[in-house]
Amino acid sequence: FTDFGFSGHSYAPFDLDYSVKSEQHYVQELRALQKAYAGRLRIAVGMEADWFAPVNDRAALDYIIGSVHYLRDEATGRDYAVDGAPEALDACVTQMFGGDALAMARAYYALVAENVRKYRPEIIGHFDLVKKNNCGGHLFDEADPVYRTAALEALDACAATGAVFEVNTGGMFRGYCGEPYPSRFLLEALRKSGARVTVNADAHCTEAVRFRFDETLALLRDIGFTAVTVLEDGMFVEKPL
Repeated sequence: FTDFGFSGHSYAPFDLDYSVKSEQHYVQELRALQKAYAGRLRIAVGMEADWFAPVNDRAALDYIIGSVHYLRDEATGRDYAVDGAPEALDACVTQMFGGDALAMARAYYALVAENVRKYRPEIIGHFDLVKKNNCGGHLFDEADPVYRTAALEALDACAATGAVFEVNTGGMFRGYCGEPYPSRFLLEALRKSGARVTVNADAHCTEAVRFRFDETLALLRDIGFTAVTVLEDGMFVEKPL
């Protein structure tokens, strides 16, 4: 690597296992690493910002990844993790949406679009994360026109902001998906719209860094992409495939 971006999860009091406890200390630590690795590796200081946990000081960061990990039942104040334990999402569908999993998916995509419109992240994280716990069509049919319409409408809204879409191999590494986020039909729509994409490991451990990147780049070439966006020396630039 010539450049490496850190993007820890923004602080969420209901997600203490995964979120950064102190944004200020996180930035200070990474700025110190920038200096320590100068001349060997360029380090970028980013953060993955959830809709329910926006960053406190965006100016202190080099970029943010905008993501949705939760759906909140305003009536009860309960937060349901979209990508947590399968039974948690099952409970969300039952308790928040009366058993209608497609309604849950529509709510998820509406929140993804609103997150991007409001916070304008440089990168859109794992756009269709809602499919993680849907292996084998457990909750809904991903070919269902209702599902695809909700996803494509949100995709168009996000693409209109000019943000870069992350093609994320994290679900593949952790064994949840046989393909990256977003699914192929969404990548095909992104290619037709001229949206920019970047490949990201979403690595929660060192073993996941650069996991199946070659395969993912080959998929993008097959779909018709001719370039990917990378962060190089603090700037987002296009690199030909």
